[in-house]
Amino acid sequence: MKREKEIMEVDFDCENDILFAFLDDEVYKDFEYSEFLNDFVSIDFNKNNVPIGVEISNASEQFKTKKQHLNNIISGGITILISEKKIELDINLLVLIHNKSAHLSPVSIVENNDFSLPLIETTMAMI
Repeated sequence: MKREKEIMEVDFDCENDILFAFLDDEVYKDFEYSEFLNDFVSIDFNKNNVPIGVEISNASEQFKTKKQHLNNIISGGITILISEKKIELDINLLVLIHNKSAHLSPVSIVENNDFSLPLIETTMAMI
């Protein structure tokens, strides 16, 4: 199943260094479960097994930047591709550093689909 591009909200908890990108509260009320791709990244799914959020722990380390830069996110994008054999997640962020926009190192993860998640391809914009 391929989904149209959706808009996600972004919240960064500087104290705990956690970045959370999620669809609006109306969509998120259907949250059902999370699947951890590794020790730092999880994808949240709704009751229909559709991705509705992404959480990144140690976000500054994952994006290879300082925590304060994650407080100044201008925009970004998340692509999730789940096939029979693998889960691919790509996250790109554009932030403000010293009054100039800068692309951070992307977070790209490819893991085996050991969870037997249903096939899906989705792209979400963060603003």
